[in-house]
Amino acid sequence: MKKFALALGLCLLLPAVLAAVKNLGDYPLKIQVVESHWTRHKDGSVSGWGRGDITDGDSIHAFDFTYESSTTLLRTIGNAHYAAKWKKEPVKLELLAGEIGSPDKYYTFTLKTTVREDVYMPSPSGAVAVSQEEYKAKQQK
Repeated sequence: MKKFALALGLCLLLPAVLAAVKNLGDYPLKIQVVESHWTRHKDGSVSGWGRGDITDGDSIHAFDFTYESSTTLLRTIGNAHYAAKWKKEPVKLELLAGEIGSPDKYYTFTLKTTVREDVYMPSPSGAVAVSQEEYKAKQQK
């Protein structure tokens, strides 16, 4: 039974952390993580949640997310973004995070998502939701 549990655990954790060569053209979405929180468990796994924005062409929407992995998903700063694609729109995203020192290798995260009509903006207290109109007005300034 212990061998089965260990094998199952490895099957669940390894795909999320193995760096692999990916074709960025298959990941058309731009993800900005505005707020990210996580807990590292005794077994080394990580459970996390956060808030961010999904940009798909000219469209931008806020989203809330959760994930399970063996590593943390960090927030983005400035205009930085992660590449992503829908696994099951609008409830599950596959996100790529680059491996430092290896420009063509990425860690893969599967995010459970809830997409919102507004847009998240960073603030000292975390993500703040603003309307589409307010976001566009701030971008024009």
